[in-house]
Amino acid sequence: MCRLALMLPLFLIAMSALADASLPRWDEAAEQRFDADQRERIGRAYAEEVQDHAEAIRWFRSVADDESPTALAYMGWFREHGLGTSQDGNKAVVWYERAVAAGAEPYILHLAWMHLEGRLVARDRETAERWFHEGIERGMPQAKLAYGSVLYADLLGSGVEDRTAVGTRAERLLLSALEDGEFAATRFLARMYLDGTGVEQDIDRGLNTVRLGAEAGDAAMQALLANILAEGRLLEKDLTRAHTWALLAAEGGDESAESLLTTLDEYLDDRETLQSREAAARWSADNR
Repeated sequence: MCRLALMLPLFLIAMSALADASLPRWDEAAEQRFDADQRERIGRAYAEEVQDHAEAIRWFRSVADDESPTALAYMGWFREHGLGTSQDGNKAVVWYERAVAAGAEPYILHLAWMHLEGRLVARDRETAERWFHEGIERGMPQAKLAYGSVLYADLLGSGVEDRTAVGTRAERLLLSALEDGEFAATRFLARMYLDGTGVEQDIDRGLNTVRLGAEAGDAAMQALLANILAEGRLLEKDLTRAHTWALLAAEGGDESAESLLTTLDEYLDDRETLQSREAAARWSADNR
């Protein structure tokens, strides 16, 4: 299941200038001495530079009362991970919900995944779907991709009664995400078309989707294309091109491509291997 890891760097600004011995400690007069923006910056410095989360919480709490998206998101993060305070998923959710209401949209999906997976809160598919739909209604491509991937995972199980309806919804969401530039959607669409998962099987469309993802630089699709070319069942076997795509996939971090390269190296001669590496280098240079 594909999902985008959500981390606080969306909000972070390097605070090295503040992270020294002169960084003020919280006291009762801090709200009079520093305005909200300054308190937020000091909180970030304690959180990221000094790694004093308990002190960061004191500064962020004062800004959270002003509905600062950054402060609210940090407060949720600290609660979720037990940094500077006790770990509490339910309280983290409350902070994240306030952060979203204040404008921190990326935490919409964070809330959806927490509820779907039951991370520190009760597993709740209905609440998770509500958050996915919230993101979709706000026009977030990542939400379309995420919920489409969830529906695809449903199709791989045995509990779906109306597979056609679920497949149609998944396909529509993933195609829309793809149109918005989320090329990871090809990972699910390609398998749907190639295997006939939730949709009518369409090998040509599946192969075109694999090529689209590979050309867009998606390592998983590059690895899949390499395997298809090496197998020679859906496309004419071409071990040199398979080697090229496996190289690119491995460079992109796909672990399965490493083992395929080892196998292909046994069948290619030095000239073919050099040809493959040169093709991979040209592709990388053209797609930087």
